[in-house]
Amino acid sequence: MLKRTLACALFAITGHAYSADIQVTTLLDEENYTGCSLRNAVEFLNQRSKKEFENGYRGCGNKDSSSVIILKRDQTYQLNSALNIKSATTIQSEMSYDFNNTKGLNNATIKMVGKDRLFVIDDENVEKALIGVNFVELNLQGSSTKVNNGGLILNREELAIQYSRLTGGLANKGGAIYNVGTSADVKNTAGYVSINNTLLQGNKADQGAVIFSEMPRYAISQSVIRDNEGVTGPAGALLYVQEGLNNDTIGGALLIGFASIKNSTIFHNKGGYVANIREGMTLNNNTMIKNAAGLYLQSLKWKVTTETKENGETKETVKEYPSAYVSNSIIVSNGNNDISSAAEDNSIVQSNFTTSECKGFGTTKCQPNIIWNQNDPEQKLVAGGENDEGVCAAPPAKGLLCPYYTPKDQMLGYFKPRLLTSYLSVADSPIVNRGRIYSDGTSYSLGGCEGSDQRGKKRSGLDELCDLGAIELFIDRSNIPTNGMDILYKQIAKFSILDSLADGELLDPATCEAELGKRTDGQPWQPGCLEIVQNLHIPSKGKLTLDQDGNVTYVPYSDWHGADMFKLRVMTTITRFNDATSYYIDIPTNIVQDPPNNFQSKTVNVSGGSFGTGVILMLLGLVGIRRFKS
Repeated sequence: MLKRTLACALFAITGHAYSADIQVTTLLDEENYTGCSLRNAVEFLNQRSKKEFENGYRGCGNKDSSSVIILKRDQTYQLNSALNIKSATTIQSEMSYDFNNTKGLNNATIKMVGKDRLFVIDDENVEKALIGVNFVELNLQGSSTKVNNGGLILNREELAIQYSRLTGGLANKGGAIYNVGTSADVKNTAGYVSINNTLLQGNKADQGAVIFSEMPRYAISQSVIRDNEGVTGPAGALLYVQEGLNNDTIGGALLIGFASIKNSTIFHNKGGYVANIREGMTLNNNTMIKNAAGLYLQSLKWKVTTETKENGETKETVKEYPSAYVSNSIIVSNGNNDISSAAEDNSIVQSNFTTSECKGFGTTKCQPNIIWNQNDPEQKLVAGGENDEGVCAAPPAKGLLCPYYTPKDQMLGYFKPRLLTSYLSVADSPIVNRGRIYSDGTSYSLGGCEGSDQRGKKRSGLDELCDLGAIELFIDRSNIPTNGMDILYKQIAKFSILDSLADGELLDPATCEAELGKRTDGQPWQPGCLEIVQNLHIPSKGKLTLDQDGNVTYVPYSDWHGADMFKLRVMTTITRFNDATSYYIDIPTNIVQDPPNNFQSKTVNVSGGSFGTGVILMLLGLVGIRRFKS
């Protein structure tokens, strides 16, 4: 109740935030609608510089409006044909005032019900700088009709997509996005796409089922690419680049990660390679497994020409460098074709968990890859689940990764690395603590670990100890939520602590005994080497059991009224490698038991609450209150 009240107060205080934004008031694509349709909102922004549009257009906007179009959360907006965006525009779902809301969970949906793509983003002016277009918390759904280029979006401007879902795009080229432009010298003629915290799923195309980009002018980070379908062969790559950057622009692109795929999970894609890698591209800290094929490398040498003067004469020197990097990633089980390359390719492929040996630049000067032995039971790839998704098989089960799993109240899932109970030390893992920054005192490699993982959690600050792939195992003891539940007399509390294990898994009882010896009370160990620590030394009011999958069953001893507050102390597959003082994770737990409530009141007594009500009324006074009779 307190959170709801605070949220309402916050809404009142910050209600002005949307005052200048354009509110769409219909779900239908009606040009003559007397309110504001999405189409008319976009057209207003396209034409607002004209005098006849200063007071708005068909119910949308006015001279004081921002360039932000707001859509209702969890609503579907239909389009009969493509929207043409020709000016700086942001389309986003309205803000949530739920303090517990995660971005991306309640997006507005824009769906094509006609036979077209959703958006054409092009101001048709190559003399001006690229316009900025932002899509935030949107679900974009394509038509069942195949279009030529760009099943969802045709882009020639600067497009940024965040916390969104791009699904159902169908095209000849660019199932989800076709990115136009090949000139690196005149930047205004080539589009650019950045994608962050976004799901790209179920898109199809002959080339570039996810993105077809005429040059490597896209960057994907902290996203999931799954279940898309291309065509077999390098030309059918899901992320397809037509030609690489030129020698003048490669260096800058590599330095800032201008054309890149980072901290992303890529799996269960069909048809062609995941991506073809051209000049100027970097791939780092990705988990790329169970696809039809992996990467196709075709980056030419980066040639750098320098001029010097000797005896009054100008002398040119040409040096050659690698022009693409693939590093710190998990690239295995991709149709027995994890990494292939054209004969002239000079990409650097280093410090990956994959099936190809280290690929250097004319020499063996690169850090070795870690080779996956799929015939070794210790290197079984996925532990449990169904079709590589679901709950992780509990220790001592084998499997280097947990199945793809989306935590409660999160938008994107991931494959989490595992530390097996058979390991004698963390060094036995081929994935954990195997990521590297090239640290031999040279500037040869650009393959440093990313600063954070797919979830936004910081990676290790040590130079050579990040985990391979998109996910960094992370223990945050300060951010473990309180578990438990409220029950009535004669009820049993059942809940899970799975999401409170700080990336670890509960040790099995046999491993607990091997690590700690037998329990002093003669009882067998429960999973996680469970210990229960009561708050304030109050005796426990019930019996608690914990199973290997993290499910808790709590049976009260009697019909007591109140709370049983305690900590569950458990050891996980990660913490067991700590020193003895930090073996355990403490999970705060509260069980609240009440008598059955059989009283049904038909009136509401508000006496004695005038002070609290008055404070709330003061907060809401500026927006007005409608009172409802109970």
